Order: sequence, then C-alpha cells, then structure tokens
Amino acid sequence: MTRAEQYRNLASEVRTRAAKEASPILKAEWRLLAENYVRLAEQSEATSRQGAVYDPILDEILKN
Repeated sequence: MTRAEQYRNLASEVRTRAAKEASPILKAEWRLLAENYVRLAEQSEATSRQGAVYDPILDEILKN
C-alpha cells in the first residue's frame, strides 16, 4: 500500500468517526482532519510523480 493510499484510508476512517460524532464542534474538527489527510495523499502522489522518494515517516523509523 502506498503512502497516498494510507492517507486516503485514514481520511475515510476519520470521516466515519465524524459521521458518528454528536458534538458539532468535534464533527467539524474530524472533518478538517480528514481534509488534511486528503491533502497529504495528494502531496504524496505529486511527490511520487516527480520521482522524489522523501518519506518523513519512513525516514523517522530508519533513524531509530
């Protein structure tokens, strides 16, 4: 699974959480988080198309 797919899956999970949320404020926050995951997916795809291999999560794992 690519990083973009992971971000899209997270966005989907967060949207599901937002749909179940009773609080309007928390619902809005969950939706904003989902939008940010979608943006991250788009950025990841754009980076991949450019041939870049920078992955901040993988880089952090490899450092430890």
